[in-house]
Formats: sequence, C-alpha cells, structure tokens
Amino acid sequence: MLFSFVAEAFRRFTCGNGRLVQTLWILGCFPKRSQNGPSEEAYRKACAKVPLKWIAEAGKQSHQHARSNKDKLYEGMRIVLVDGTKIIVPRTDETIKTYGLGSGSTGNAYYPQIHAGGFFDLTTGTFADFNFDHGDPAERQVMLEHATLNQESTLYVSDAGYNGMAHVYLMRETGHHLLMELKMGTLAEQFRKTRKRSAIIEITLRRSHLKNYPKNLIGSTFKIRLIRTKGTTKLRSKVLLTTLLDEKRFKWLDIAKLYLQRWRIELAFRHLKMTIAIEHIRKSKLHRIRQLLWGAIILYNLSATIRNKLKCPTLFPDKEKVKIYCFEFIIQLSELFFLAATGVVTRCKEEIRRRLRAMRNCWFLYAPWRVRPKICQFPASTFTRCKSTERKAEFEKSNAIQNDMKILGIQYGQIEPINP
Repeated sequence: MLFSFVAEAFRRFTCGNGRLVQTLWILGCFPKRSQNGPSEEAYRKACAKVPLKWIAEAGKQSHQHARSNKDKLYEGMRIVLVDGTKIIVPRTDETIKTYGLGSGSTGNAYYPQIHAGGFFDLTTGTFADFNFDHGDPAERQVMLEHATLNQESTLYVSDAGYNGMAHVYLMRETGHHLLMELKMGTLAEQFRKTRKRSAIIEITLRRSHLKNYPKNLIGSTFKIRLIRTKGTTKLRSKVLLTTLLDEKRFKWLDIAKLYLQRWRIELAFRHLKMTIAIEHIRKSKLHRIRQLLWGAIILYNLSATIRNKLKCPTLFPDKEKVKIYCFEFIIQLSELFFLAATGVVTRCKEEIRRRLRAMRNCWFLYAPWRVRPKICQFPASTFTRCKSTERKAEFEKSNAIQNDMKILGIQYGQIEPINP
C-alpha cells in the first residue's frame, strides 16, 4: 500500500485510481487471488484506512536510511536548513475549512494553500522532516517543536523570516544552535557601520520582543554573535546572527559559507513542485492528499540517496568546474530502484546498471555565482502567468549585478581569479 502512494508520485499524480490499480496489478503488487485484481472502490477504501502517521514515519525513515557513519559534520553538528513554502491543494470544502483561501497580501485565492515547513539535512541532501499539518502556522513555532524533539546536536540555518530575539532565546534553550540573517531593527545597521566581521553582543528581552511570546521572559539576558559577510560596492554585505559564540572554533568565514548553502532547500522545493509536481494532486479527501504529499517526500529522499552514491553533497559551496549530476534526471529514472527494493520487479540488475551509467553521464560543470533571472530559475506555478514585462525586468536585474556576483565568488574562494 505504501508503494502505491510513491507510485502516484512517480506518475506526477496524473494517474487515476483505476489506472493505478491496473498498473500495480500488472507489476504484481497485490496478492493474485483473482484474475481481475481489486476493484477501484476496494482500493480507495483500503487507502483511507492507512494511518497518516505510518506514511509520515516512512518518510522520516527514508531520511535515516540515507545517513551514514561517514557523514561529514560541522564541529560535530548536523546542518539542517529550515524554510517554509506554499503548496497549492485541490479546492474542496474540507481543504478550505482546514487551510483557508489566504494568498498573502494579494487577497483570497481560488485554491487553498498549505503553509508547509521543511527541514532539509545538508549532509545527506534529504528532507529529515516536513510539516503539512497547518494552514498558516507561525514558522518559528514549527522550528521550536522540531528542535524540542530533536536529540542530535544540530545547527539550524534559516532565512530572515525567522527573526525575533525571543525566538533566538527559545532556540538557545533547546540546546541547539541557530544561524540566520538579521534584517529587522537597527541592530544590523549599527553593526554594519562598525566594519567588524564578528562581534558578540548581549541582548536583554523587552516587552517589544515578546509580542507573540510568554511575557514571563521579560528581563532574560543572553549573548548572540553577529557576523558581517563580504559584499561589493553595489551589493551590500549581509549581517548574520548565530548562537555559535566561540570565534576561534567557529570562524566567521566558515559560517558565512555555510549560510551560502541555504539555497539548496529552495532548489529542493523547486524539484518537489516542478519535477515531482506536488501541486498536481487530484484527490478530494484531505487524508489522501496528505498521504500523497508524504509519498512525494519519500520519492525525493529515495532519489537523493541514489544521487549520494554518485556524489555526496558537501557542507561548503563547491568550486567552479565541479561535476554536478542532474538531479531531475535521477528522479525520473529512480522508479526501477524502488520496484527492485520492494521485490515487485526481479531480474533487473542489468537495467539498473544501465540506468546508473546514464545517471553518471548526465552532468554539468558547476559555475558558482552564476546569475540567472529568477523568472527562469524558478518557473512560476501552473496557476499563475509570467508577463513579458516581468520577464524583461528580471533579465535587467540579473545583468546589472552579474559582475558583482563574480567578485563575491572570487572572494569566497569558489571562483579562481583570472591572472592578467
């Protein structure tokens, strides 16, 4: 039954129950007690009885299988990238009641949207956890819940959307560490004017810090560390906030390079939406929708595990002219590996070798700081349109900062400087 959820993800959620049952029957996934296999109604009822926690646990186990004792850690800590994304789900009374029709500041949308939170393990390149339960949760609260249950020493890397000194204090109390960009308030501007690369500052929580937090934290003091990244004359340097206070052990340049890797979770969301088509689920019941969402996560983690056999991801940014294997191509060819592992298909070793050979030959040379228009790098959703004026504006922006991005690539050691 679990395979059926992943099988729908393989087929980009375009396969109806009838076709899927017939395909699974031909592959030998059901006990052959009759000549026709189970009916579509019987299959639908069986899927509805599978508890969601079983599928979620299988998704988390797919991450555990990708881990190894040889994984490279940063000073003994796991690096987990945290971010949220909007996922469009079918419009039904149940999904509207659960998630609503909110669409940010643009008003109501036609389709409900899940505000999902992802936890991406940088060491394995897989999703350690995903939260599909809330319609519009506080992202900070989702991170705190994950950190409270996490038993392994972890450095959480997030974007500026998780700002808030009370949030930093509570994350520090969990025993884990935090790294994020600091944008809000005057603290970032004051530190940028000092021209320092690293500084330790003591913070005292005031009433203004505790707007959405317990008021009994007023007066709590703790220390944070601010780091100023490299910039150019046109591109401003970023101010990072972290709870890693040891300046000798955790060098500011290493921490800045770690934050550069945050873009990997954005690419992971892109593959979920474009390659796996996680927004194309055509089910009406919320229980079935959540089952298939976890099926997509299992498919992604399975493909990442196969990719790791070709080349494991690195903690720090790759340098130019490094082979990067096409992850989209690996997702498309990974179905046979899942079939072989579940015992559905036998005598397929030669076909697996052929697919591995094809994966190894499908690569490109990594060019760090390559500037692409955002409208091309992250295609728009199926339910929106890109106007030609927006496309032109994105090209103009990318051309304006291309030289500055190359300068940053040289400063961070990703691009070799050209000697005259």
